[in-house]
Amino acid sequence: MRVENGHGKNKPNIRKFAENDMADGFNSDGLDCESGEQKKTVKVGTRGSKLALAQTGLVIKALNVRFPQVDFQMVTMSTRGDRDTSRALLEFGGKAVFVEEFEEAILKGDIDIAVHSAKDMPMEIMEGLTISGTLPRACPQDVFIYKSGRSFDRNESFVVGTSSLRRQYQIRDMYPNSVCKNLRGNVGTRIQKLEDGEYDAIILAAAGLERLGIIDGSAGCLEVQKDELTFRYLSTESMLPAACQGIIAIETRTSGEVYDMVRAINDTEAYTQLTCERAVLSRLNAGCHEPIGVYSELHGDHMKISLMKADAVSSDKEKDEEIQIHRKTVEGNTAEWEQLVENLIK
Repeated sequence: MRVENGHGKNKPNIRKFAENDMADGFNSDGLDCESGEQKKTVKVGTRGSKLALAQTGLVIKALNVRFPQVDFQMVTMSTRGDRDTSRALLEFGGKAVFVEEFEEAILKGDIDIAVHSAKDMPMEIMEGLTISGTLPRACPQDVFIYKSGRSFDRNESFVVGTSSLRRQYQIRDMYPNSVCKNLRGNVGTRIQKLEDGEYDAIILAAAGLERLGIIDGSAGCLEVQKDELTFRYLSTESMLPAACQGIIAIETRTSGEVYDMVRAINDTEAYTQLTCERAVLSRLNAGCHEPIGVYSELHGDHMKISLMKADAVSSDKEKDEEIQIHRKTVEGNTAEWEQLVENLIK
């Protein structure tokens, strides 16, 4: 995990998600097939974007390693969010439009598993469903992308492409005269819009760029030059990530064989981070669209949780709104994560 500065309704129990916590009836060789029954099929739902397919491929690979005698089939689905790219997400349901159709498909039995980018998941999960596991977290940072040779002065006016209020407020804190404009589409489309000159810079998550192989940043990497573009990693001190950024969430029913299989591949550290960061959003009564950043770091039994909240205020209608950034960090024992969350939001 790269960090430049070093540092639902269904309440999950972190301790029960130990990496080697195998459910009854399972072993490292997969399901018991002594009976000679037909190979079990598990359907894994995914969106059709290159990033979604790449992330789902990682989940299926992990499941295949643990359960080689199970046939994990990828099922591609289109959501309202994928079909309507002309409007901002907030105009027709927010990021939940990327999730709810998958949840309905699980409940109807059309798929058994749904794979999501955890940062896009709404706080409310449909009854009977849960985030049953995660893969190891990828780099949580954001990346500032622009054409190589370009430089940006703090007082310069330029156009930044991002639809995230969290990113907009923090980049305007770094560059007060920057102008943020809505940016939709998959990763490739967004980069193409930058290359076409629609924006001077765009901001994307490092995790997606790295999983797609667009950049291959090494630990401690601050900047990558590729295809006449510069990819500058933003420190979490200046650009705190969205809650759960870089985490792949695996959603299933709350019990059963499929739930147990996902639990068996769960990454304990990433799941702990997901649990804590979603708990912060829950206590703030916030979703995935508010200008809020949350990031938790684990170092053995020690946990550090950082929070960023932004407000736009203006006392004079003739003046542009002023951005106020509020940051807070708490540290303590990982076992006391719930109290740390309470201390963070006080």
